[in-house]
Amino acid sequence: MPSVKNSHSRSASRCEAARWLFAVGLLVVLAACSDAGPPVSPPSEEKEIPLPPPPSVDPVPEAVAYPESLLCPEPPGTDARCGTPYVPANALTEEELAARYSAGLNAWRYEGTRGACAGCHSPDAIELARVGYTDADLRRRAVTHVDEARASAIIELVRVVRQRHGMTRLLHPARFRPLQPAYEPFAARTPGLPVHDSAAQSERDEAFMDHLVGDRQLLWATGRIDSLAKARQAYDELHAIDLRHLRLGLPFDHLAEDGFHGNEHRSVFEWFPDLASSPRAAVREEWYQRVDAYLSQPTDQNLWGYYDAAKDLTECNPDLGGARLEDYPRACEWMRLKYRSLQVFQHMLRHGTHRHPDFLVDVDSSGGTPRIPDHLEKVIARNPIWETGDHLRIQPLARPAQTACNATNHPCTLLPPIIDQTIHDTPSYTEARIKQSQVFQQTWFVMSFLRDPALLYEGDSFATFIGDYLESVLLPFYDVHHAFVFAKMAVEKSSAQGWMEAEGFRAGTGKLASVRTFSFKQLRDNFSPPPSGNRRRPVHDRMFANFARMFIYLVEEDLTRTGEVFDRTEVLYAVRFMRTWILRLEGAEDADINARVRSIEALAAAARELRTEANRRENPGTGLQPNNRWGEFTAPYGG
Repeated sequence: MPSVKNSHSRSASRCEAARWLFAVGLLVVLAACSDAGPPVSPPSEEKEIPLPPPPSVDPVPEAVAYPESLLCPEPPGTDARCGTPYVPANALTEEELAARYSAGLNAWRYEGTRGACAGCHSPDAIELARVGYTDADLRRRAVTHVDEARASAIIELVRVVRQRHGMTRLLHPARFRPLQPAYEPFAARTPGLPVHDSAAQSERDEAFMDHLVGDRQLLWATGRIDSLAKARQAYDELHAIDLRHLRLGLPFDHLAEDGFHGNEHRSVFEWFPDLASSPRAAVREEWYQRVDAYLSQPTDQNLWGYYDAAKDLTECNPDLGGARLEDYPRACEWMRLKYRSLQVFQHMLRHGTHRHPDFLVDVDSSGGTPRIPDHLEKVIARNPIWETGDHLRIQPLARPAQTACNATNHPCTLLPPIIDQTIHDTPSYTEARIKQSQVFQQTWFVMSFLRDPALLYEGDSFATFIGDYLESVLLPFYDVHHAFVFAKMAVEKSSAQGWMEAEGFRAGTGKLASVRTFSFKQLRDNFSPPPSGNRRRPVHDRMFANFARMFIYLVEEDLTRTGEVFDRTEVLYAVRFMRTWILRLEGAEDADINARVRSIEALAAAARELRTEANRRENPGTGLQPNNRWGEFTAPYGG
């Protein structure tokens, strides 16, 4: 049952792990209650899978607290989109739980049409249990992959998981968006606009601006930074924001989309892959041993135990409804990235926490706490969300005519027909896929930024590290969001701990007077402001003017305090460039800012250079971005 786009079912389950008579009796009931299809024979010779211990009742660190607006309403049955939660009065016995869990998990792992449900989902359907999908939705999707008996067993697996985890309230399938900061995005004022509509994006961008200005009252967004004390205040306010709890105007993906519920839900703007990852035949037993170890004890370490092994022990299922897998290598790659991302999310959902699993939990700590800079390859491999979005940046689902898809410099991710047909064609086939590629990049890049706002461990690309791709995908759509991301990223890069001596282009991160704090690639020639006359425009101008003010004061302070600079020439380019923003954005120069810049010129000239010639030589093209665009700022500012 790859993806809830094509998964699951309803009714009671068959139980091979229990006595034969019990199993036969249960199947008779299922056949009588089934809403589709004739009676079927039960699967035979299935392995008995033990019921894991009950979940821990210990306090959860960084626990989630879903608002009422995100939950299925009470009493159950009042919302057609919501399934039945766990009702203690209808609890199954421990023996019934064990029997239905074993039967359900065997059905979950059964390699049916287009693969097993487990190949597109969590190890035990916990996400389908926690999010309140109805039995009817589960059955409708399941029977496209497995027979009626297995579909019913899968529904009972969902019931078991709901009881085992005490899920008396379920998340609403049409409202819950995984990892959405503050749980819900700001809504557009105009009802009914699609996510990618430019008017809707501007309205949500405006709501985010009002939050920064009115609710949070950030000095950077509301005032005028005209002293070192105010620069420190504005910097500290930005640094203190926990992005996981900052409400945005950018809606993240739903867990699943389903065209059955309307044309607007015919989308790949979701978490579930629709192309299953199946264990290789020779290592199937080893794979499920790792998965069962996780289900028995779902620790961070056991998560990585099967997650890391997925690369070698699983592969894309070749059953694509008649299409050849070898014709769709990019679709396979993208879906496997989605699958890996889902494994990380389901782990967080399982534990009810905002805390990301510990990347280095299995690294020897006898020499002290392991550090991310020392294990970047492992961390990046265990951090798939950025790469999942980046896949569609490099090879989107479709391109405009002027850069039409080809096999050389304009690659695309072509989907097998059986998956492609699940995407709508509004306003046209090509435009729909271009838009879906864009919104997917926006959300998955921002999703990564929320956890790693300095972009220190999202990938091995310098362009990723400086925020080039994140900024570019926001700029045409979310102007205020972009201004915030730009400021927050610089604050986080300059305050990062333990990265000054990192290898490669990351060296120098963690210092104000460092080229690593700044990148102007996306605004060297244009701040991409909202239209003149739009109420966002003056706030947007103020945000960038205050960015320049804040960092000019703070770079001067850093140079005064430390007498050190990381890449003197490039830092001076940045300071000289930011000085010009004041006139451009405020309409007049500022004498005090000009004096701070003259001071920086003298302090930088006398400062000790921290960037080595070896680092420059080994990392060409990693100065202030964009490269080779700073000729007008080579001369010192004399005022």
